[in-house]
Amino acid sequence: MRIGINALYLIPGHVGGTEIHIRNLVKGLSDLDDKNEYFIFINKESQGFFDEIAPRMKVVCSPFRASHRPVRILWEQFILPLQVIYHRLDVLFSTGNTAPFLCPVRSVLTLHDLQHENYPENFSRLQLFFLKTIIRVSAKRAKRILTLSEKVRSDIIKHYKVPEDRISIVYHGVNNEAFYRRERADKEKIKEKYSLPERFVLYLASSLPHKNYMRLLIAFKEVVAEYPDLCLVLIGTREYGSPEIVKKIAELNLEENVIMLGWLPYEDIPLIYSASSLLVFPSLHEGFGLPVIEAMASGVPVVCSDIEPLIEIAGGAAELVDPFSEEAIALGIKKVLQDSELRSILIQKGLKRAQDFTWEKTAMKTLSLLYENTAGHN
Repeated sequence: MRIGINALYLIPGHVGGTEIHIRNLVKGLSDLDDKNEYFIFINKESQGFFDEIAPRMKVVCSPFRASHRPVRILWEQFILPLQVIYHRLDVLFSTGNTAPFLCPVRSVLTLHDLQHENYPENFSRLQLFFLKTIIRVSAKRAKRILTLSEKVRSDIIKHYKVPEDRISIVYHGVNNEAFYRRERADKEKIKEKYSLPERFVLYLASSLPHKNYMRLLIAFKEVVAEYPDLCLVLIGTREYGSPEIVKKIAELNLEENVIMLGWLPYEDIPLIYSASSLLVFPSLHEGFGLPVIEAMASGVPVVCSDIEPLIEIAGGAAELVDPFSEEAIALGIKKVLQDSELRSILIQKGLKRAQDFTWEKTAMKTLSLLYENTAGHN
């Protein structure tokens, strides 16, 4: 079978969890499958990204930058189908929410979430028009949709009226070679590299408003009143919404207690997880919530929102809080910091829960669905 992977959307360092997904999924497919031929379609920003991850796969680089979104969309809609024909593909697997409307082979699409439907205020009118149009049509035209949780599946059914039997849930995984309990020496080394304090609370997220930074910072101000040496370390892309975060930190006089590291090299992130006292994840909207599982695999207790899909993903192994309440977020953080027995329980439950999520499982189920969708022809 000749399988195409549409990664034209990928801009390393700028697309958050979808980068982690494509990196680990492609590696998982490469490790698992030596029978089929793979063609990965990328843009200029992604040159070299897959060279070590999947050296056996053929990379087809397009002559544009994905940051020029109109060009990327036009290429995906009109040129990619011709490339599919040229390379005699059997199936096209689009991994970033959009796909060619007129695909000459069976189209399989991953929809990570429907943020634009649930939080339209995060987007400009032009962005919203684009997303609502192209994602809706991509979903309607795909023969199979892969998504990350029951929450996103129900959103797709609600907003796009896609039949339930065309939607399959394929969970993210955890890279167990990177995320595991570390020795003290490893923790001290990463703290020294980034000048991190002895104890800190970690949050990994983009700067978008639905990540709930305003309430988190107000809550952390309350925590700092009891733990004046405690820091909040923020990792993730700092674009839309970032100035408001910086302003709020200053307004609350938290400059000495909040460290903004931005987007870090992938290899450093597991070490920072392990060095943290806990992960706080008070997001208002998620498709999956990968940091929750990564923290658990690292032996770190988790305080997260009591929303779907985080309830589904955490599986009873996290301290759940109301993300709309600053008091609840603060109480959850203080509770895990203060109660050593609770910390131990959460760590042990988290380590066990994380074992349910592997990229090998993700790759196996994905490959099975790609085979299913090459049965017969359009």
